[in-house]
Amino acid sequence: MIPTLMRQSFHLTLAAVLALILLPLATAQAQISDSERRQGAGAHEQIVAQYGGVYDDPEVGPYVARVTTRMAGASSLPNEQFRVTVLNSPVVNAFALPGGYVYVTRGLVALANSEAELASVIGHEIAHVTQRHGQGRQNRAIGATLLGAVLGVAVGSDLVNQIFSIGASGFLADYSRDQENEADRVGLEMLVRAGYDPYAAPSFLGSLGAQSALHAELQGARYDADRVDWLASHPATGQRVRDTQTQANATGLGRGVRMTGEATHFAAIDGMLYGDDPKEGYVRGQRFIHPDMRFAFEVPDGFQMTNSSSAVTARHPSGAQVKFDSASRKGAGNMVDYLTKVWARDARLSQMEAIDVNGIPTATGVTRVKGKDVRLVAYDAGDSSNVFRFLIATPPRETDRLEAGIRTMVLSFTRLSSQQAAEASPLRLAMHKVRRGETVKSLAAKTAFSNVPEKRFRVLNGLANGEQVQPGQMVKLIVE
Repeated sequence: MIPTLMRQSFHLTLAAVLALILLPLATAQAQISDSERRQGAGAHEQIVAQYGGVYDDPEVGPYVARVTTRMAGASSLPNEQFRVTVLNSPVVNAFALPGGYVYVTRGLVALANSEAELASVIGHEIAHVTQRHGQGRQNRAIGATLLGAVLGVAVGSDLVNQIFSIGASGFLADYSRDQENEADRVGLEMLVRAGYDPYAAPSFLGSLGAQSALHAELQGARYDADRVDWLASHPATGQRVRDTQTQANATGLGRGVRMTGEATHFAAIDGMLYGDDPKEGYVRGQRFIHPDMRFAFEVPDGFQMTNSSSAVTARHPSGAQVKFDSASRKGAGNMVDYLTKVWARDARLSQMEAIDVNGIPTATGVTRVKGKDVRLVAYDAGDSSNVFRFLIATPPRETDRLEAGIRTMVLSFTRLSSQQAAEASPLRLAMHKVRRGETVKSLAAKTAFSNVPEKRFRVLNGLANGEQVQPGQMVKLIVE
């Protein structure tokens, strides 16, 4: 939640000294232009900050850089300079910007089960760059940001901007379905030219679909891998799995004939941070803990929390949204003054209340913004300069039903003692060689999750329902 310092990312000069070419090169592309590089460079720092900074690990960063070098050298721009960044985010994501800027999150690196699977993702993103898919996408993303600013100006308060920003990332436009299909096709061609097993592409897409299904289940939502909404801008995961499987079959290569690189991948990610970075706090079930800043709170059941470098957000299937962050109190003498004279100075607040929450001076009030009931809560941070705060937006028809849970959340905010903060530890990946007699169920019981541990274990290790582990097999565990 608290911004981290941006650290070194990896600059790669790419040379095409690679494996036997089995497929024709994609249509030759012109070199990356200076204007494209300026576009990518202009957005780079914002992207890194939004995703928690660079994941600075002596094993993971160089490993991802080597894979990117190999894949980009098999592209239609083998002599271009690409820049790959491993983002310090638990979110499973990868994307590219014009100019050769490629990003993968550590959440995605953790989900992959081989070097070839990771390479398939990187190849897909490099293909977006070489095929020039990024121009319109960036323009649409900028448009979403401007929309939020216009709404704020129209109302005369920054509350609208803050409510809009809770979901603004959803407006970062995806590629068109045709572009995604093309990137899948070109990326798999690169995968083969680079000497990797082409079946890694459908394998990872299958894991991605399983991860999406698990995420939907944890949110109480329904997931259909074959469903494509008319508003969706990418193919359904199920269809992409089938298409890449067909393309892999068409290469004529047997499964496992080309390099997969499980051992290399597992060696690089052993001990890697999993989930949220403790420097920004982390989520444990319905509880958020920040050991560095020594506070914690709990969101009601049914809310799904997401921690980012700037805020903790929580969403409910009803449309209710919560945003927690910190801000300067700007000289306000107490929390009532902060609400009325600083944070919501242009809004009309009602039900103002000064309360004590676990010994912390707190103030709360409600207002209506753009058709939503909004409750503001401000806590004295104890340093005379800052506040911690909740912005809680609920559809009016849901406000009464959710009120008790929200009140419990507000009252749950508490300081951690030095001992409590020291006892809080982050989650990490641990590689484990399966022993005789161990099963999916027994191994899942060793992980740090109490809810649906077996499903989590299967998704993390790319195991289908009913598939069992074998003695000697390497698997990933999540441990504290």
